[in-house]
Amino acid sequence: MSRYRLAEDIGVLDDGVRVFAAALPDGPIVVLAGIAADIWRVLPGSAEADAAARLIADGLSPAEEAAGDVSMYAQAFVDAGLLVPQNEEQP
Repeated sequence: MSRYRLAEDIGVLDDGVRVFAAALPDGPIVVLAGIAADIWRVLPGSAEADAAARLIADGLSPAEEAAGDVSMYAQAFVDAGLLVPQNEEQP
């Protein structure tokens, strides 16, 4: 099972409503809101299943949508270079 961590040189600003994330120093800046921001807040340091469970427990996502949303956004964050998967064996 993989967990996710921030990629190298990622800057993040969370104003409580939106999350602004960018590869420093050149960006681009990605602005996340709604469920995307909620997933961003719970995914780093977590596996997808754990992040989905937390969203459900916190009342941020219906149980039938949480796993799919986390999987989709996790891949989008990886594709954007903001997060990287980290196997359990890796430091």
